[in-house]
Amino acid sequence: MTAAFDETAARPGRERGFRRPARSAEAAGNVHAGHGGRRLATGIAVAAGFLAAGHLVHALIQAPVFPPGTGSWPAWILLATLGVAAAIAVVASGFAVPTWLLAGALVGLAAVVALDVSATAGRLHLGITPTAAVAAAAALLPIAAMRRTRTPLVAACAVGVVLAVEALWQPDAGRALVLGLAIAASAVLPMVLGVTAIEGFRRLVRREVDLSLVQSTVTTPESAVGMRASEELVNLDRDAEDLLEDVGSGRVAIPLPPEASELAGELAARLRVRLIEGRTDTWLRHAVTESAYLSGHVTVDDPTGLAAQLTATQREGLLLVLWMLVGARPRRATARVVVQITADDGDDDPRPEGLRVVVTVSDVQPRHLDPAIWEAVGTVGSHRTFAASDGFGIEIDGRIEPHHRVPNAPPQGARHRGA
Repeated sequence: MTAAFDETAARPGRERGFRRPARSAEAAGNVHAGHGGRRLATGIAVAAGFLAAGHLVHALIQAPVFPPGTGSWPAWILLATLGVAAAIAVVASGFAVPTWLLAGALVGLAAVVALDVSATAGRLHLGITPTAAVAAAAALLPIAAMRRTRTPLVAACAVGVVLAVEALWQPDAGRALVLGLAIAASAVLPMVLGVTAIEGFRRLVRREVDLSLVQSTVTTPESAVGMRASEELVNLDRDAEDLLEDVGSGRVAIPLPPEASELAGELAARLRVRLIEGRTDTWLRHAVTESAYLSGHVTVDDPTGLAAQLTATQREGLLLVLWMLVGARPRRATARVVVQITADDGDDDPRPEGLRVVVTVSDVQPRHLDPAIWEAVGTVGSHRTFAASDGFGIEIDGRIEPHHRVPNAPPQGARHRGA
């Protein structure tokens, strides 16, 4: 079920190739699997059950006019057996559909379609149509809810094509040909509607989960690193420990051989880069780089890390501004955020009372914005708009409280004592 939240999956625009930090991706997957995903799959399974029951009733209705023989019942028995086995396997797999289970289900459903088509072929003029085959296409709906929708959709379309071809190859069907084509369409239409609903639900959940994860950066202390940076530091620490252990155990001689020396230099360079970047890696950079919807669409120009001086309310307001500008329309908007400090008294105080935020937006016009965006802008400070070459800009003057301290950050005295 967490496959729906694979951040490396193909997405429109610049989100293609985005990889969420491991802890963030795990949290997003847990939210989807524990809340929305299972409930969606359960609802889809119930709907598929009702559809299958309807086709079973259809099979019972046309049974009296069926010529002597076994009819479609072997297909129905196989379909019921597959349904019970698949339900047991899904529960045993932790409410997931492994690849082996998907492959087995497709083979089994193909056998159901073959049995049903062979039993009903040439009998359309009697009003006899496939039933178990259409129910088999409906049985693919829960799989689409628990995995990616492409394979179930293709399989359902294949069933529809087989049923349509069977109907068209019966020249004596007469007016019953319309009924045969309608049955073929009924094998595809529920899947198309289901896939539309599933994809819409997943997009909604992805946006909401992404926004919730990004909002957690609002309370980030000034000196904290983001999840992506912390994972990089963990990898650096592990590589450095491995190298030191090799030297200490004698596996690597001193002076270091060229390969080990090159590795040590690379680790040192990466650590220096991380330490330098860490001084300006504010909550705003973390929010942008760790968001699937903001990353690649928002550029932060904050060379001295001044965004850390914003209060929690101002941070949340600025984040919502970016989200409403970009997160709701990732295919169109590309926002560039420039954060600049201006001192009210004109001195060179490194922590002035005023902070100017300039948000320049391209491919979006102010008349297309949600009116709620201006309320979010107002929480950051007084603002004014200006025209840009391919869009518009918002210039915000935010006032910083004189004794403002970043949320969860230690007091200044504690920092000096720690030093």
